[in-house]
Amino acid sequence: MKTNRYSYLPRLLVGTFRQASGMRVNACLVLAGAAFVTAQPAHAVLHSSAVSVTASDAGVVSSTLQGTSVINFNSLATAGAGDYSNLTVSNIGTIDQVDLQGASQYGGANYSGGQPSGYYPVQGTPPTGVSGGSPISSSTLTLGTPSAYFGLWLSGGNQSNTITFYDGNTLVAQYNTATLLKSLPSSYLGNPKDGGADSSQPFAFLNFYAQGSTEFTKVVLSNPGATGFESDNWTVRTQAYGTLPGENPRSVPGVSLSSGQITPLAKLDLSSVPEPSTTLGLGLLILSGLSMRSRRRP
Repeated sequence: MKTNRYSYLPRLLVGTFRQASGMRVNACLVLAGAAFVTAQPAHAVLHSSAVSVTASDAGVVSSTLQGTSVINFNSLATAGAGDYSNLTVSNIGTIDQVDLQGASQYGGANYSGGQPSGYYPVQGTPPTGVSGGSPISSSTLTLGTPSAYFGLWLSGGNQSNTITFYDGNTLVAQYNTATLLKSLPSSYLGNPKDGGADSSQPFAFLNFYAQGSTEFTKVVLSNPGATGFESDNWTVRTQAYGTLPGENPRSVPGVSLSSGQITPLAKLDLSSVPEPSTTLGLGLLILSGLSMRSRRRP
């Protein structure tokens, strides 16, 4: 049987009043005041959602986790570089719109030694040297199954690059990639797939780990500035890290970047939480009135 954690209050209050002042207290009134407090719904302590962020080792362009699914933009670019909409990715979800570009020094995990190979998504205004399609400032990946991990290879990180996570329509967390990457050492600067080209910008595979019961169903990549948000190898996993064999749930792999979170958001359900000032205030007012009435008695 579930017991209300305030069920002992009536006995406690009666005993306290009698012992503290020796006065005669109308037990029914005290019990009524206590019952008012007791009747208020008891709720568990609210817990905020958490998404831990790490960067894989310098030069890594894909996730090292087991049990993941990866979006292969090479196969999605059926008509070459350009804009695509309403893309369905088997076993992952859908992408509302995206501008795909041919691999170059700015991005594309398959780019190697200056030889173009494959395609990669860009949000915002494509940087110099990238052509095909019109700029798309935001792309939304809607997942078919709630997930607890998202990863991507960020190439040429810019200040306007933003990643936002939602659970349905509830905002879970938002990150600015330039802020996240500012603490990385110089070994992350430059494109590792092109001999360090674009050497003033960071290149890193980012891992976003949902903690506890946190999940997300949408990931939005946006870049409102006149730069490009280049990435590749979007990777998802439904299982939280630490739930598969060989994983330590107390420590996610990679270089921690959580301090760079610009919008730490708590996914709290406030709809069922009573107003503490009203609940406790009225209860204390009743008890205070009882005390004053008792003191006026001859």
